[in-house]
Amino acid sequence: MLLSAIAKVKKEHLVTYMKLWDLQMSDTNLVTIQLNGEKQDFILDKKNFKTGSRGYHAQGKMQIGDKRYQCNILCVEIGSKPKDK
Repeated sequence: MLLSAIAKVKKEHLVTYMKLWDLQMSDTNLVTIQLNGEKQDFILDKKNFKTGSRGYHAQGKMQIGDKRYQCNILCVEIGSKPKDK
């Protein structure tokens, strides 16, 4: 099954996520944000943070009624930061 969440991404963000069209759903990490009853899917990409921690990150915009919101999602693996010597 090809990734269907791409269709929910706003047109201005389509270029950013175009490379994901040929990924299988099992290869993709998705998170759904629900705000005031409206839902939006975001694709989580693997990320190595500047602090040394590992995790996932997603960002995008969503429309709720007549207002737009910028969303940033961080999932940081607890204990993934290297210990100082």
